[in-house]
Amino acid sequence: MSTPYGQKALGNGSYSAEYDRARHRSDGCATLSHRDRHGGLREIPLDHGATRMTIGRSHAADIVVSADATVSRLHAIIERVGGCWVVIDNGLSMNGTFVNGERIGGFRKLESGDTVRLGKSVFVFTDGRPSEDEKTMMQAGLPTRNSLTDAQYSILEALCRPYDSEAAFTYPASNWQIAHDLCLSVATVKTHMRALFKIFDVEALPPNQKRVFLVERAMESGVIDYHDR
Repeated sequence: MSTPYGQKALGNGSYSAEYDRARHRSDGCATLSHRDRHGGLREIPLDHGATRMTIGRSHAADIVVSADATVSRLHAIIERVGGCWVVIDNGLSMNGTFVNGERIGGFRKLESGDTVRLGKSVFVFTDGRPSEDEKTMMQAGLPTRNSLTDAQYSILEALCRPYDSEAAFTYPASNWQIAHDLCLSVATVKTHMRALFKIFDVEALPPNQKRVFLVERAMESGVIDYHDR
């Protein structure tokens, strides 16, 4: 039976507190969590009897993502295989499915804490059994708008701006593009980008992944919401 993914909405507190409560309330149940366009954190349990769930814009999907036009009617499948959960997109979608910023070709086993992006919609997978490292990360929480300076927020918003379009494939804005849009020097942009990489805990990633992960974490945390811009 189809169930809109937004059926379970949490309160309007900070993202880190909501996310922490959501992960502990599931009592060992694997979940997909998503912050919607209105700022509410929503949680989709995966372990309630189903071993295979479809995700898409169609109301016939098990997890309906109706507010994102870049999501295909049948976009991807979440399936339990041998006690693990995998996401499958073997050509089902037009715009692709990305796990931790990398487009999958076929299927990908999900680990707790993985980000799954369908079109422009970002979900966080939790296996219901957070490790000690994950507990520490949850307690620390993700950054909020108030934790950024105005300059950092402006640069982060410019970085994410390409995701505001209806293009099938998007990539974060380059330093030159950001500098041009904000009338800044490239050196100034680079300085703020280094600070943002540190704030969002992506500075240890390979250079070709940092910007994509930064965008995904900015959207995941609700700091940037392209729906409202």
